[in-house]
Amino acid sequence: MTPVFIGGNEMWKVAIIDDDRQVLKGMKQVIPWEEIGAELVGEGLNGERGLELIREKKPDIVITDIYMPVMGGMKMIETLRNESFEGKILIHSGYADFEVARQALRLQVEDYLSKPVSRNTITEVLLRTISYIELENQSKIEQEKLRDQIDEYEPFVRKEQLKTVVTGTASNWNEMTLLCNMREDQSHIVLGLEILRTSRISDVRTQDRLLFRFAIKNIMKEILQAEKRSYDYVELHGYHAALILHFEKNAVYSEHIDHIRTIAKKIIECVQAYLDITIRIGIGRFTENWSNLSDSLEEAFQPLVPDARVLQSTGVFEYVNTERFPASHIQTTAKPIKFYQQIIEDIKTTQGKNAEKMIESYMATLRVSATPPPFSLLGAQFWAIFSFALADEDIRLTEIFQDHSMESELNKVNTFDQYAAWLHSIIQRICTNQPWQESFKHKMAIDFIKQYVRENYANDITIAELADKVYISRNYLSQIFKNATGETINNYIISVKMEEAKRLILERKYRIYEVANKVGYNNIPYFSTTFRKHFGITPAELLT
Repeated sequence: MTPVFIGGNEMWKVAIIDDDRQVLKGMKQVIPWEEIGAELVGEGLNGERGLELIREKKPDIVITDIYMPVMGGMKMIETLRNESFEGKILIHSGYADFEVARQALRLQVEDYLSKPVSRNTITEVLLRTISYIELENQSKIEQEKLRDQIDEYEPFVRKEQLKTVVTGTASNWNEMTLLCNMREDQSHIVLGLEILRTSRISDVRTQDRLLFRFAIKNIMKEILQAEKRSYDYVELHGYHAALILHFEKNAVYSEHIDHIRTIAKKIIECVQAYLDITIRIGIGRFTENWSNLSDSLEEAFQPLVPDARVLQSTGVFEYVNTERFPASHIQTTAKPIKFYQQIIEDIKTTQGKNAEKMIESYMATLRVSATPPPFSLLGAQFWAIFSFALADEDIRLTEIFQDHSMESELNKVNTFDQYAAWLHSIIQRICTNQPWQESFKHKMAIDFIKQYVRENYANDITIAELADKVYISRNYLSQIFKNATGETINNYIISVKMEEAKRLILERKYRIYEVANKVGYNNIPYFSTTFRKHFGITPAELLT
C-alpha cells in the first residue's frame, strides 16, 4: 500500500465497485474528495472488473457492493486477501445479511455501510479509515526504524556477548550459542594479541588509541579475507584482543599450525609496516566446544607474560620468549585473563564492590598448584593489563602510584598471601582515587538509601531525612539518585511499600487495612488508589 500524506502532493487512492451506475455516480458526487485528501482512481461494475482495477491501481481504500454479476463482492474480497492486499475495504450494500457480516469480519472488512449513505456518514467513515491507515503507516515506519536500530546495534551486542564467551564469563551458554550464531560443526582456536606499549602509543589520547585498534582490526580483516579464513575478533581490555579462527570439525593442530603461524606473522608484519605499532601474538589450542574457548584464550596469552625484572614506571614492557618462560608455569585452571576481565568490569561498574570475592576465588585456583607460580610475572601482567585498560577511562596508574616502585614491590611478593594482599592494595587505591572517588561515594549513598528504605518502609520517610543521613543536600541527592536509578526517591519509596504490601496481601494473613498500616498508610482509600496505580488492580482484586 502506498503511503500518502494529507496536505502533500499525494492523495489517498479510492476505488468504487458497484453494478449500479447511479450509485457510482452518486458516490462520486457525494464524497468530498479534496476535503479528505482523496482521489478516485477507478470504478468497476462487477467483482471481476474490480479485481483488475485494484491489482492495477493498488488503491488505499476500496468501496464495494456485495451482490454483483460475474463475481460478487465477497468473492472479490476473499481473492484480494489471498493475494495479500493490505488496503482497507468498505462494504456498501442495500442488504442486511448476518452471514455476509460474519464473512466480512473474517476478511477484515473495515466497515459495513447501508444504502443509501449520506454525505456526512461516508465522509466520517472515510476520514476514520484514513486515520487508521495513517496510524498503521506510522507504526510501520516506527517498526522499520526499530528494525534498522536492531540491525545497527546487533554487531555491538554480539561483540559483547562473544566477549563473555571467550573470557569464560558467560552465564547462559545455550543462550550465548544462539545469540552469537555459533556453529557446532567447527573447531576453533584463539590467538591472543598484545600491543606493546612503545613510545609510538604510550602517551596518545584515548581517541587515538581507539583509532589504532580500529586500524589493526581492519588490517587483520583484509589478511583473513584474502586467506578466506572465517574468524571472530574480540577486543578485551586495554591493548589486548582475541582473534578466534574457525576450522573444520576435528581439526588437527599439527596440520594447521604452520598456516596459523603464517597468518600471525603476516598480521604482525603488516601492523608494524603500516602503523609502526609492535604487537605480539600467542596461539592457543583447538577446541570444538565454545564453552572451552576461554581455555584456548588463556593458553594464547601464556607466552605473552611480561618479564617483571624489566618493568619500567613508564609502563613500557619487554616480553620474554616462550622458550625462556614455559607455558606450564602459569596454571591454565586459574585463568588469569578471565580474572582480569572480571576485575576490570567490576571496577568500572561497581568501583570494586565484588573485587574481594573475585580475588579470593582466583587465589583459590592458584593454590591448587603444588608449585607456587612466579608471582612477580603474574603481578607484572596484572599491572600491564590494568594500565592499558584504565587508560581508556583516562585513569593513569602511573599518576595514582607515582610514589610506588612496582618492580620493587613485586620482587617482595613470594607467597600466595602476599600476592593476594598486593592485589587488594592496588584495587583499593584505584577505587578510592579520583575521579572515581566521588562517584563511588554517590553509589555508597544511594545503596544506603535503598537499604534504609527497605528497612523502614513502614515509617513516613522524607527526602530531607535521607539527605541528612548521607550528608548531601536534598536537591543534589534527588539528582544523583534519579541519574543512578532512573526514578525519583519518592517513587522508589512507594515502589518498596507497594511490593511489600502485595507480598503481605498474598500471604492472606492480614486484612487489607492491616496491610495498609503495616506499610505506612493510615488512609485506606488512598492506599488502595496508590496500589491500583502501581499494579493496575486494587488490593481486593489481587485476592480474587
